[in-house]
Amino acid sequence: MEQTTAARYRWIDLVRGTAVVLVIVLHSQYGISIRYDGLWSWLPLMSEYLAPFRMPVLMFLSGLMVARSLQKGPRRFFTGKLKNIAHPYVVWTLVAFVLYSLRWVLMNEPMPDELFPLLILPYNYLWFLYCLFIYYVLAFFLFKLSAKGAVAVTLVGYLLYFYLAQHLAPDWLLVPDDDGRMVPTLPTKIVFYAVFFMLGGWLGENLSGFADGLARLNPFVVWLLVAVCLAGYLMPLHPFSPVYLLISLASLVPLARLAMLGWVQRCTTLLQWCGRQSIVLFVAHMPIILVVVTVLSKAMPDSNANLVFGLLFGVTFLCCCVLARMSQRWAAVRFLFAYNLKGRQVRVGSRA
Repeated sequence: MEQTTAARYRWIDLVRGTAVVLVIVLHSQYGISIRYDGLWSWLPLMSEYLAPFRMPVLMFLSGLMVARSLQKGPRRFFTGKLKNIAHPYVVWTLVAFVLYSLRWVLMNEPMPDELFPLLILPYNYLWFLYCLFIYYVLAFFLFKLSAKGAVAVTLVGYLLYFYLAQHLAPDWLLVPDDDGRMVPTLPTKIVFYAVFFMLGGWLGENLSGFADGLARLNPFVVWLLVAVCLAGYLMPLHPFSPVYLLISLASLVPLARLAMLGWVQRCTTLLQWCGRQSIVLFVAHMPIILVVVTVLSKAMPDSNANLVFGLLFGVTFLCCCVLARMSQRWAAVRFLFAYNLKGRQVRVGSRA
């Protein structure tokens, strides 16, 4: 398979960009559903079916870059994680705090309880960066011993946590949020997504070989995995259960194969660009949604929910793309996303 290095990474950019855009769709849909009635019924259903794909694939793709990061030595490894993961985590936590404070002062809306243990515990969507930093620290030590061992340790840890919590303390797995939805606890997220990250780290030790193996995989096996995923989606799965984990893992193969197709890559250059700028889109989208949905709900309180959803997603996505372009040109904007004054493309979890 003769490809340039850039071409080999296009499928990673495409899958990553697709996952990040789907995260924006999910949060836009949720922002509208709690304020308006009449939203398309297929939108929440689609978000539910895509749940085993969105965040697991982002963790897996971040793990693929562990080996490259470790090759740079301890000092550059940890400095890189502080600059490119901890830094935007702190910056956008503070941005969220400022925005909610303004809403409280100007609109007398209550501050979310989750804002009070800021930085120590992650705010809302920033749990991803919180977990990612933990995984990189663990990987630094576990991969010194064995990459396979790291996968085994995290898998055993996840299984022990799941079965102990399920039988002894179900509240450790899922808890109701302010709107009554059952959502995973932070420890559940940490142990569950660690499996995807460490698996990506192991396979990323020979990334070219992994990609070549996917490209040569028998189409029958790919379609079999598609069938398994479809069957799994129709089952009443317990979120974050071992079967749920297997379905998420099985979905990675056909998705990666699809992203490797030349005609797919030619038609998805925007999504690939989003994948290369994923840190910007990921950390910026939620504060933008918070501002835009507040404005729209005040300006268009009785409008069609689907129209408002389209406006919310469109404005949010456009603002994220503008910020990404600005971050490539201006150091002041780039500082929001990394403690790095040199312009370059940024991917969630891909930098040292």
